[in-house]
Amino acid sequence: MHSENKRISIFIAQEISEAKRSTTAKLFITVKPVDAHPPEISMSSREGYVDENSPIGEKVVDLNGKPLLVTVQDRDFSAEDPKPTYTYELTTPYFAIDKEGHLAVNENNLDRDPPNPGKFKFQIVAREKNGIAASAPMSVTVHLRDINDNAPMLPIISPVSVPAGDVKRKVMTIQATDNDEGDNAVVRYSIYHVSNNGNNKFTINPQTGELETVGKLNAGDQYSLTVQATDKGGLYSQAIVEVTISPGPNTQAPYFEQSVYDIEVSEGATINSTVATITAVDPEGDPVSYSIVSGNDLRQFAVGSKTGVMTIIRQLDREDLNRYQLVIKGEDTGKLSSTATVNIKVTDINDKNPEFVGDPYKFSVKEGLNRTSVGFVHATDADEGINALVTYLIPTDLPFDIDNETGEITTNRPLDYETQKEYQFVVTAKDGAPDPRIATATVSIEVIDIEDELPIFKKLEYEATVPENMPDYFITDVKAEDPDTIKKITYVIHQGPTDLFRIDESTGSVFTTRGLDYEKDSQHVLVIGTLENMSNNKGSTTKVIVNVEDRNDIPPVFTIIPHPITLEDDVAIGTTVTTLIATDSDGTAPGNKVRYEIIGRGKSTKYFQIDPDTGVLRVTNDLKKEIDTEYQVDVKAYDLGEPQLSSVITVDVYIQHVATVAPEVGLRFADTSYSFQVPENSTAGYKIKTLTIVNSRTHGVNIPLKCQIISGNKDGKFFINVTEERNCALYLNDTVDYETQETYHFEVEIMSLQGFINKEFAITQITVNVVDINDNKPYFIFPNSELKKVLRGPDDKDSGKYGKIKYSLSGNNSAEYFAIDASTGIIKTKKSFQDVDELMLPFKLSAKARDNPNSTNDLFETKAPIIVNLITQENRIILVIGDAKPDLVQLKLDDIIRIMQEQSGLIVGIEKLTAREYVGGNGTLETDQAATDVWFYVVDPETDSILPRNHSLVKRYKSYKEQIQRQYTVPASPARYDTVYVEPNLKEYETQVLQMCVPVDDHEDYNDLHLDFSNKNHVFSLDNVSYISKDNNLKKYGQQSPVSSESATTARASSVGDGHILSSDEDEMNASPTNDNVMFKEKKDYLNLGFSYGDHSPVETTTEL
Repeated sequence: MHSENKRISIFIAQEISEAKRSTTAKLFITVKPVDAHPPEISMSSREGYVDENSPIGEKVVDLNGKPLLVTVQDRDFSAEDPKPTYTYELTTPYFAIDKEGHLAVNENNLDRDPPNPGKFKFQIVAREKNGIAASAPMSVTVHLRDINDNAPMLPIISPVSVPAGDVKRKVMTIQATDNDEGDNAVVRYSIYHVSNNGNNKFTINPQTGELETVGKLNAGDQYSLTVQATDKGGLYSQAIVEVTISPGPNTQAPYFEQSVYDIEVSEGATINSTVATITAVDPEGDPVSYSIVSGNDLRQFAVGSKTGVMTIIRQLDREDLNRYQLVIKGEDTGKLSSTATVNIKVTDINDKNPEFVGDPYKFSVKEGLNRTSVGFVHATDADEGINALVTYLIPTDLPFDIDNETGEITTNRPLDYETQKEYQFVVTAKDGAPDPRIATATVSIEVIDIEDELPIFKKLEYEATVPENMPDYFITDVKAEDPDTIKKITYVIHQGPTDLFRIDESTGSVFTTRGLDYEKDSQHVLVIGTLENMSNNKGSTTKVIVNVEDRNDIPPVFTIIPHPITLEDDVAIGTTVTTLIATDSDGTAPGNKVRYEIIGRGKSTKYFQIDPDTGVLRVTNDLKKEIDTEYQVDVKAYDLGEPQLSSVITVDVYIQHVATVAPEVGLRFADTSYSFQVPENSTAGYKIKTLTIVNSRTHGVNIPLKCQIISGNKDGKFFINVTEERNCALYLNDTVDYETQETYHFEVEIMSLQGFINKEFAITQITVNVVDINDNKPYFIFPNSELKKVLRGPDDKDSGKYGKIKYSLSGNNSAEYFAIDASTGIIKTKKSFQDVDELMLPFKLSAKARDNPNSTNDLFETKAPIIVNLITQENRIILVIGDAKPDLVQLKLDDIIRIMQEQSGLIVGIEKLTAREYVGGNGTLETDQAATDVWFYVVDPETDSILPRNHSLVKRYKSYKEQIQRQYTVPASPARYDTVYVEPNLKEYETQVLQMCVPVDDHEDYNDLHLDFSNKNHVFSLDNVSYISKDNNLKKYGQQSPVSSESATTARASSVGDGHILSSDEDEMNASPTNDNVMFKEKKDYLNLGFSYGDHSPVETTTEL
């Protein structure tokens, strides 16, 4: 039969009759297969692993850590057949198959450690739960993995005996066992404890367990060692090792007869001489060897290793080292030893010379002093006793004595510097031994000069030549000699013109104070002396003869000023016009020789000539050739000196022309007026127009003709020339600017012989209109007047479409808070600033302006930065001026702001000027119309941010007697002053942002904000403020300084004294009655403002904070 199930369908018909009625039914018959194939077991792996001591249910895993899965297959069933249930039979009780088909632990405490098996081999059979079919057995091996569950085990150790001694000896080897495997079975050994203070006498190898001695062990000692074995998991066990020290072959050290030896040795003892014999005895009779353990660093001594005899092996020197302490060791053959101390004192012999300290000696002493101390010499002797006693000696032929014991040198008679300036001699020092030793040193004594000599001039006369007109000119050096060492010479002029000469009082250099005049005095004599020698003795003065050298320093001067001269145009060539005479006052030739020449101006040199020697002026050409009626002849008279000097005079010569023609044929313009256009970008030399001259050729081309501009051309913008066709061509002589001047009006005249000109048409009116081009950028206007709310500008100097401006605005949050009128440039706010994030401040905007707004080319743009700060209550500061009304302060407001600027690098904006408000004696708010409150704020130019008044740059002084919230008190002591609080409702505020005003307090004005550009720098600083005593009375007002809490501080400032920036009469300029507690450290000079201080100090500005 087929192993798969078969399904058969059967159809049955019923009631077959004559009517042929029938029906059907469907019957399904399933044919099941017989059990032809047994179940088959399969596993993910036949080898599994699990930790020992795993709990019941712990899954067995393969090498990859995946649980072992048992599955069963039966070929008797198809995929559609229901699967039977299987049970599993295992040949071991320690494992089982769980519901998921995984092999798992079935018993607790599976132990891998011996004698238990380390692995399990068993079989698995799968059997149908409701049938008899069973699978073939499947063999499985499960390995138990070791865990560290066993501590190392140490055996019981029998007591051991170790011989005494201090050499390293093996005691025994400790061996522990561990039932774990691998790294869990690795054991390390250590000594946990040693009795009898023996911790440093034993050591154990941590790997091998070998126990050894490392310290000295004495016979009879007993030690109990606790040895510990530890595996890597930290499990351990301990064992006790009992160690007894048995006697060795050598147990007693040798000993010395004395523990300390004291010995004296002369420093003169010879090498190899015996110092002493040191003996040690060994109780066991062993031979003893000797050695020096310490104290012999200089290797001065030696000891016999067998005999103990100490000897000197290097020469001793008591002065170097007078005591030695040696430690001698005696040691037997068993290395047992003991020590003895040998103290050696070295006795003195006279073997050292005295030694001078500071040799050579240099002293100084003033001349003229007797029995005065010069100085001390000092010598030392390294010997002892009388051998070290030093006495001093010097030669007897000197003006000095020496104290034999102290070495002090003194004078025994007055010294004279001028006789002998220095003494040198030898001083001797000797010791006190019977056969003394000596030493010498050199002594130099310098004699100090005192001023007891007069300066003398050895040269009694000097002579020098000086050019005239040379101020501060060096003439000569005079020299006086002073025999003294300190040469003090002060030169003076005793006789002579001190207004012309001076002398350097230190160097003796003689100079002129101003130029000398040869023509006035050709020689000067000076008598020069010194302030130190005012006697009349020879050499007390010297003479300086100064000869003045002439220079060409005077120009020629015309003696006659000529009157204007009139000539007919037909005078003969060679006709004398006039004779000019000039003289020169120089003293010598050639500086006083005069010559003449005509220098150029116009055509005068063509028609006139002057004789260079006589000064006669003559006509040299036909005067009819020119139409000119006047000549200015410039004549120069010059001398022949070096440098050449000259003078110029002008001779006016008028010419009368006599020829005439009829008016209708005279020279004239075609019209009496002309109008022309010139583009403003035209360059110099641009030809504007040619003006036609009627009848220019009627009288021939030899008649002189020219055109000239006679009026209206004061800036020289135009010039005119005569063309070859004898017409007048008009040109630009300079550039023109439409924005500077749009129209020029001037007159042009025809010039010729008088008889050939039609005088009615000889002058024409010229109008030149400048045509505008787009050559100017828009520019912003920053007014210098006080802050306004309306932005002035930008402007454009062009006209028409080129001068029309369109505005736009950009920058951070500009679209949200600000708007600009594109045609007027007025900037307005769009919303309230109450919710502005402080991180957005200040607003940094940019205003842009462009001209020719309807064109895409031929246009210019310009930008202006806009900084907008918001003023709050804590930004406002009040400057109190107690002696001037607001209208008077307004006149001087620019000066006040300028002084603030000079005191600080901060920008200052003025909000308003009001009559001063203060708290009166009864605590009420009062107004003083004669004083002024200047409301202002400050902006940091580095950050463009408005500063609160308590900022470190503004606020310098705060002191409180009491902190009382929003009320007024009087300070108890003039040494402390408090800040001033002004109630917000007492003042109306505006908000100024740099040069722009933003009224944040008035919500109705948000859309009316106008911004004003300005380049002002307002500055205020308190850097130079310091406290002073409160000595300024309150006699006029009887008012008190108000105090408030720190949270609402308004700074106030006022001026003290009569001489202030705001000048007024004395009745109106009284001292401030309240703010006299703080003043500026430095006094400022405001004379440049036109104010005098009178008898008062300069401005003393006081500030109350």
